[in-house]
Amino acid sequence: MILCNALIYIQKDKNELKRQRVENTSTDSCSEHAKHITKTSKVSDDNDSEDNDNSGHADLEPESDILPITHEIKLKDHTRTVSALTLDPAGARLITGGYDYDVKFWDFAGMDRSFRPFRSIEPCGGNQIHQLQYSLTGDRVLIISGSAKAKLYTRDGNEVCEYMKGDPYIRDMRHTDGHIAALTSGIWHPTDQQTFATSSQDGSLRIWDVERHRKQKSVVVYKSRERGGRSPGTAITYSPDGKLIVGAFQDGSINLWGAGGSFLRPSHAITDAHQKFTETSSLLFSRDNHTLVSRGGDDSVKVWDIRNLKSTVRTAYNLESVNPETNVIFSPDERYILTGTSVPKGKGYGKLVLLDRETLEIQKTMSITQSSVVRVLWHPRINQIITGSADGSVAVFYSPTHSTRGAKLCVVREEKRRAVDDYEINRPVITPHALPMFKDDQPRSSKRKREKLRKDPKVSHRPDMPVKGPGKGGRVGINEQQSVIASFAKDTTRDEDPREALLKYAKQAQEEPMWISNTYQKTQPKTIFTKDPEDQEEAENDADARED
Repeated sequence: MILCNALIYIQKDKNELKRQRVENTSTDSCSEHAKHITKTSKVSDDNDSEDNDNSGHADLEPESDILPITHEIKLKDHTRTVSALTLDPAGARLITGGYDYDVKFWDFAGMDRSFRPFRSIEPCGGNQIHQLQYSLTGDRVLIISGSAKAKLYTRDGNEVCEYMKGDPYIRDMRHTDGHIAALTSGIWHPTDQQTFATSSQDGSLRIWDVERHRKQKSVVVYKSRERGGRSPGTAITYSPDGKLIVGAFQDGSINLWGAGGSFLRPSHAITDAHQKFTETSSLLFSRDNHTLVSRGGDDSVKVWDIRNLKSTVRTAYNLESVNPETNVIFSPDERYILTGTSVPKGKGYGKLVLLDRETLEIQKTMSITQSSVVRVLWHPRINQIITGSADGSVAVFYSPTHSTRGAKLCVVREEKRRAVDDYEINRPVITPHALPMFKDDQPRSSKRKREKLRKDPKVSHRPDMPVKGPGKGGRVGINEQQSVIASFAKDTTRDEDPREALLKYAKQAQEEPMWISNTYQKTQPKTIFTKDPEDQEEAENDADARED
């Protein structure tokens, strides 16, 4: 009995001790929560004051809890429209492409305030860049250009492979080994890092295996209802689970196929999704796998539910779009939809528009530059917004408190100071022999002049060839061996006396002087030669003998 009472007393003490610990823990958590609230309110007050000072480009008062747009940097290295943007999964490296055919690689951790790319390449010759996208692991980059060949590059800008172009003389697109017309869009598979898909103006979608660059893995051929039965593909995307592949076409339709099917006909089709003969520039799936957003060339953004495609869920109009690369994106929490708007050059500002996902009402607009905003990118890991504009500039927006790394790494790093022995030549370098004074005066021959010379029998006379066999036309026949031997004439100049060889021309030089003697003929004194003493004595003896 005593033992039972002791055990009960010990158990009560344990319960009392546990209750005290819980109370202490709750008290500490409350105090920590209070501290967090105080800190948050302080940060928000600082942001409010910052926003009042940096109203910048925003048409409305920017709120840092919605858009990290309190600060901005400009990357200016392109000369024409920036039509492609991509960030690696870590948000450390940015790649941009444009209508100037260049692809530029930017490293936020390695840049300073000069904001220069660490590499610039021209991967596709004279073809504009339409889309760039990092792979799931961030080690490779898919490049979609105006050519019919997709390319893979490493994250450092080295080419991995180029994929096959199809035979343009084959009518059935299913029997070609690749696209036969310009590419328009491309995307990596959301779960398989060895697969990507492309769309083209030849009216087909193709699924590729990274390791097989000689032929695609699958072909999706779209049969349009328009005349000719073929309509160019303008955009392509996968559903987040990878079970659906969606393509938009220039006849205004959006079609869905099962990713594992035969692709003979679409499983879902929206016939008049957008206006005909406009380019639906972007397709985007939500993470719920049934909400689809499309950006049309008819200046609209539409939200669709693939479970009921008879009509749109919501539509937003008057969002001007000129470029076929204008895209639409979700915010990281998918509460908002972002896109850019187009304007005539120098007539107004291209804007970044924030739409509410549920109502598609404009929540915020922000003027970027006096040119169209083509590409928009919001990276969820670093919480920064990047835009590409038609004037060749790339704008990176961030918040010092809500963004991490990215542009924050390079704005605090000073530009490298120039050393004493550093020099840079900003003027063109001209080689001496490239100047006009060193060039030959002979006119450049043209095709018409060459044709005229060919008709002239004297200028274009061909030397007579050796006569083979019996002679003809007064010429003695000679074989090839004799003609070769005849060319081996013996050189007799070594056997000739040099003094005699020069004296042969003495009389001719005296009668017809051409060089120095002729120049100084009137002013040159008479030449007096020195005589040998022995000859002089003989001459004197001869003179004395004559006198005697």
